[in-house]
Amino acid sequence: MKRLIVSLFLTISFIACFSQEFKARVSVNTQKLQGADKTPFTALEQELNSFVNERKWTNYNFKSEEKIECNIQLSVEEIVSAGKYNARLLVQLSRPVFNSSYLSSLFAFQDNGVSFTYTLNQPLDYDNNSFQHPLTAIVGFYLNLFLGLTFDSFSQSGGTPYYSQCQTILNYSQANSVGWDPKEKKNRYWLIENISNPSNQVIRDFYYKYHRLGLDIMHKDIDGALDNILQALEELKQFNQSKSGVMMFSLIFTAKSDELVNVFSGASEEKRHQAYELLKQMDPLNESKYSKLTK
Repeated sequence: MKRLIVSLFLTISFIACFSQEFKARVSVNTQKLQGADKTPFTALEQELNSFVNERKWTNYNFKSEEKIECNIQLSVEEIVSAGKYNARLLVQLSRPVFNSSYLSSLFAFQDNGVSFTYTLNQPLDYDNNSFQHPLTAIVGFYLNLFLGLTFDSFSQSGGTPYYSQCQTILNYSQANSVGWDPKEKKNRYWLIENISNPSNQVIRDFYYKYHRLGLDIMHKDIDGALDNILQALEELKQFNQSKSGVMMFSLIFTAKSDELVNVFSGASEEKRHQAYELLKQMDPLNESKYSKLTK
């Protein structure tokens, strides 16, 4: 993993090649489909694994040990009609920390608005610039979001090209499938709106400062790393005070509440108290977790 940080993201000098980017665990869950033929879903799981892990998603070089780790679980909830299904998609993205074996959770989300068609041996067509299939559009959207968040965490605003691709997928999918409507709450529209809106730049900056200027330097300067994380949290708090209700703000704590407790658990009493005061204000639902920092 050291090579990932040193040769790939920190230098931001990539070599174009044909090595795939993702090391994804992709699964299809059909527990709610009692009595249904599971054969198509076994094939779908294999197709989705190939779609995610064997396709080239960027122009950059990712060696096998540098691939981005993520989890994608499609939980099929209902058979609407023959070959048509409603489902949930659970997605989670991790990111390595420099000079360690630790993986930091970057993003976790449950997408409840997935509707798709599939029949056995149906190809999962995809195109960056035009709608081909509702399921590949959704998965392609999340993979580009994963790329954007990962690049943002290693280079300030490094994920911009991938958010642009998410916007393209949003634009061509809105008239063709569900989960893209701005009238709905907490869907794909608001994910990409939040992360690409210039007025929310603090959120993108947080991913960089927390990971690159925080976790990545803890092996050599714990106090400096914690100071940088506290500063990033303070900026996030000020942002939330001026603009509350931003979906991506709350998702930071969905991914990181446990990690934040662990990060500050060995800090000085002063830093633990600072972290507690910031975190309980921004994420009151998890105040009981953060209270451990005061003991």
